[in-house]
Amino acid sequence: MPQSGQRGQALVFIVIVIAVIAGGLFFLISMRKDAKAEGERFVRQLIERCAFQHDVKFLHSNVASDRRLAVPPAMDDQFIYYLTQLGVPDRNYTLTGQLEFDHYFGSPHGSYQAILTYPNQHATVSVTIARPSGIWLVTDFGVTYERPPQ
Repeated sequence: MPQSGQRGQALVFIVIVIAVIAGGLFFLISMRKDAKAEGERFVRQLIERCAFQHDVKFLHSNVASDRRLAVPPAMDDQFIYYLTQLGVPDRNYTLTGQLEFDHYFGSPHGSYQAILTYPNQHATVSVTIARPSGIWLVTDFGVTYERPPQ
């Protein structure tokens, strides 16, 4: 009789371990999915605030410190200045890009592009983001100008 009790305890222990592992995997996969949605939302907010509202303060407050050391804040001002000179683009734009993770779950980072249509030309805004410590930051950005197709 004692052996069947030990077997039952071992089986319960194995079931508990499997449940904990499954719960942990579910949690990690859920966090990964949420991070992808949050990253894209952050990029859309960044494009809204920079290209549509021309808000340089928003850009200043969301640029990563590594970039801030390498590139002076005047470059942020110039970026917004050029977007302001173009006017306000059409709100229907397509955002392309992808968020990636180190070791499948950690350190989300990604690159995105949005082609904005202005009255006289197109502009491609490129943004690179990362979430090194819980908040989304811009690690790089740029804009290229194109004439619209005839």
